[in-house]
Amino acid sequence: MIKKLLLCLLFIGSAQAEPFDGWTDEEKTWFVASEVAQVIDYQTTRNFLYQQPASKGYYEANPIIGPHPSPNRLAAFEVGTLIGSYFFADWLDHDKRLNWLKWHTTIEFIVIGHNLSIGAEIKF
Repeated sequence: MIKKLLLCLLFIGSAQAEPFDGWTDEEKTWFVASEVAQVIDYQTTRNFLYQQPASKGYYEANPIIGPHPSPNRLAAFEVGTLIGSYFFADWLDHDKRLNWLKWHTTIEFIVIGHNLSIGAEIKF
């Protein structure tokens, strides 16, 4: 997954002449935090869905990808979300960007907390 994240960042870098142009250092920091949180969410979900016994009844709660996405569907969704997060944040006005990044990071850590509370592990 780390390789995919690096490829996402490379894609972002090549898609714009100057990625993060006009972003403050605080916005960049929160963006990195949100992306890291997304990757941790993905890892806990992946580990939970594919390494736990299916008899426990675990499922993905995101209705976009369904309760039992294939590993490829889950990975494709994650890569798309990582890339989309940058472009959405970049599209926002400066005064809204920081708020969005803080909320996005907070929501991701709530999801991670939930995943951990039901037995998921953070393993890479």
